[in-house]
Amino acid sequence: MPNKERVNAALALVLLASLTLACSALKSLTNNSRAEANKLVAQAEQDLAEVDRIADENDNKLSDISKAEDENKPDEVRRLLEESIKAIDDGIQHGENAAQKIEQASKLDLDPVYKQYLQLKAQAFRKQIEAFKRRRDAAQIMHDNYGKGGAAEDQAKTDFRKANDDFRKLLNEARDLHRQADALARQNPQKIGV
Repeated sequence: MPNKERVNAALALVLLASLTLACSALKSLTNNSRAEANKLVAQAEQDLAEVDRIADENDNKLSDISKAEDENKPDEVRRLLEESIKAIDDGIQHGENAAQKIEQASKLDLDPVYKQYLQLKAQAFRKQIEAFKRRRDAAQIMHDNYGKGGAAEDQAKTDFRKANDDFRKLLNEARDLHRQADALARQNPQKIGV
């Protein structure tokens, strides 16, 4: 083999080895990103489990508030509203933490389908947070005006009902986003692994 052909063959081998190493490094980087994303998702799931616990513990608050209202117990209504506001604040904080972790994971170097899944989940969590913030604001208005009588109390009750309607609407929007993400996961289990 002439010298020129040997040089070209050696150069081709060096380029092939460099390309192999680069691909290996890129694959390792992608695997590291996937591991980091999975870690963030697992941490977010812990926050969401705490949100579920808070929600379960406070599931009957609305009916308890209505009952106290029907029984004309303004102090009981305000006490229950205070408990609800505190629970909502705690839930929002855990929800914010979860959403931030999912958003952080979605910004990593991941498969585009997995990124899309994470982005949809983050949007759904943000929509849920917005819903609970709306409910919290309504509970605060009701708390501040309940038992005062007159137009302020009537307006607070109206605002509370509207906020609960808004809450349901926002939760339905969040459920739709979760369904879209879940459908994407079912269609691409090898890429999402959920």
